[in-house]
Amino acid sequence: MKNVNFFIVALFTFFSSVFSQTQDSKEKWFVRIGAHDINYYPIRSPFKGFFLKRNNSFNPVISSIELEHNIKKHIGLYLDASFGMVNNPRWKVEDNFFIKLSNGINLYVFPHYKLDPYLRLGGGYHKSNNYINRELGISDSKYFKTNKKNFFLLDGGLGLNLWLVSNFGINVQSTYNHVFAKQSRDYLNFWKHNVGLIFRFGNLKIDHDHKIVVENNKEKEKEEKEVEQKICCEDSDNDGILDKEDLCPNQFGLNKFKGCPDTDSDNIPDHEDKCPNQFGLKKFNGCPDTDSDNIPDHEDKCPNQFGKKENKGCPDIVFHPILFDGGKFSLSTRSLIIINRIAKIMINRIPNSKFYINGYADPHGKLYFNKILSFKRARSVFYALVSKGVNPSRIEVRGLGVEKKKGRRVEIIIRK
Repeated sequence: MKNVNFFIVALFTFFSSVFSQTQDSKEKWFVRIGAHDINYYPIRSPFKGFFLKRNNSFNPVISSIELEHNIKKHIGLYLDASFGMVNNPRWKVEDNFFIKLSNGINLYVFPHYKLDPYLRLGGGYHKSNNYINRELGISDSKYFKTNKKNFFLLDGGLGLNLWLVSNFGINVQSTYNHVFAKQSRDYLNFWKHNVGLIFRFGNLKIDHDHKIVVENNKEKEKEEKEVEQKICCEDSDNDGILDKEDLCPNQFGLNKFKGCPDTDSDNIPDHEDKCPNQFGLKKFNGCPDTDSDNIPDHEDKCPNQFGKKENKGCPDIVFHPILFDGGKFSLSTRSLIIINRIAKIMINRIPNSKFYINGYADPHGKLYFNKILSFKRARSVFYALVSKGVNPSRIEVRGLGVEKKKGRRVEIIIRK
């Protein structure tokens, strides 16, 4: 029994801690705790033996707990649990462990009044171990018995809440419980009476003059008006535009942009400007195009040089030709300086481009010899570029001989 009482107290403490933190519940949740009295003599006539003391088994400890949630003003759904040791004089049973678990609805007649009556109807589970192997003698020829200890029941009754303050009061209720048992018919039915305390979780106020529990609407309306007036007339950023009309109420802004700022004065408000700190163009969402090549600076690899889109904003690159002495393919000091500059451009400015290295020769000498010589000249430039860090996979070497009559040189062109 001590364990049962501890369980009920712990369960109540849990629900109290949870629902007490729900500030906006508005009287939706109720918890009832108390003691119950069981009357086992409502045979066929529900009120038979109702007031006889010997027919009632009162459990003075906390033996009943109920949780309720109001789904509408007049309707609440409840979950009830009752435990205790009871006597059943009809079946001559003492200290029988009694369990009843039920759920149903409460219908409130005058919700929010200090005297708060209600009707209830529900059903659930009932357990009693001491009916097994017992017989109830009604007459010499009539005996009733049952070999079950678990039963389904329906219950209905009346209740009353007496609210002492807005969220605390006294509760009394009585329910008639019809137990379904084929072999014993109505002889397991019982009355269950409860008396205890009720707790309501929400923000209400009792009007003692009218004996009715009401919400403090006047104070609430006053607070709402104050908030509305504050919102109506407040200008948080002091830009001359009221907060209710200000798209950027915490930033000093311009009237033409509904209170939002334009830091770079490019006629594009900051919240629509991709470059809010740089004067820019509307077609580029507020970003600049310094070289006017129709490529915004943040996408332009050469923002200060007019360039082409295919070159990512950079101008076409034309490499200086590398010249050779007649009949030779060795590189001069001047040629190495040119190659060094070309390598830097290849690596830093156009790292993803690929190239042709075309070698040429003058018309002196045999055609076959000039073809080989032009290839060697192109290859010597290739090795020089690779030594400077250019990836060899980006370069294709070609010996073109005396084609195009370009003379003793090597040309580097970008592959399209």
